[in-house]
Amino acid sequence: MTNTPTPPPAGWYPAPDGSSGTWWWDGAGWTQPDQQPSPQFAATTASRGIAGLATATQVLLIVCAVMSVATIGIETFGIGAVTGYLNGDDSAIDMINAYDQTAFVVSILSVVSFVSAGVLWATWQYRVAKQVTGQTRRSAGWHAGSWFVPIISLWFPYQNVSDLWRAARRTPPSWQIAWWLLMVVSNVVTQISGRIYTAAEDLEQFRLAMWVSLAGELLLLAAAPLAWLVVRGITQGILQRPAVPEHSLVA
Repeated sequence: MTNTPTPPPAGWYPAPDGSSGTWWWDGAGWTQPDQQPSPQFAATTASRGIAGLATATQVLLIVCAVMSVATIGIETFGIGAVTGYLNGDDSAIDMINAYDQTAFVVSILSVVSFVSAGVLWATWQYRVAKQVTGQTRRSAGWHAGSWFVPIISLWFPYQNVSDLWRAARRTPPSWQIAWWLLMVVSNVVTQISGRIYTAAEDLEQFRLAMWVSLAGELLLLAAAPLAWLVVRGITQGILQRPAVPEHSLVA
């Protein structure tokens, strides 16, 4: 009588086909582990994800610029309507009502586009920072989160973007400081406009709020193309850079 050999216990064993690596034996049959993607494949996939995020962010930056143009037009219209009414043109009240209705819709669309662009930007910057881990002074989480933390959002994002330029093997452009100042000042001016509008008790104060809002939108409109160039420049640098060891480039 022939004895049947006892199968080995479940576990990982050298591949039965003679190839390198290990297979899983469950006590009844062999299971080949899923093939792990090569580092080159993983890097290519990550680069494609960054490129897609960059494109989406750039599209939304253009949308934000269009909404700024629309807001500038609406505020100009409102200033003219209020000025006419204050100068004795009673028919201008209809223009003021039209301004109120249109400004409400445009402001909602502007907020939605701005917030969407901000979320996409933060996601794009996080993915880029992850791609160059160890080559920036802060983690990828801080690259995304610093935009939303009061006070430090005044300078951390600027430093982080500068680090990404260097990690992408490019020198931060001389106009980057102009982009950042336009962004910061436009945000401050827009907040001032909102406070004036909330506290306004007569048409003169409402008109002042419109003027300040118009100024803030002009600054934001000037910042938009520079922001677009930041996304394009860093993304191109990341996609074109040669493979480098992960060591810090920041003193």
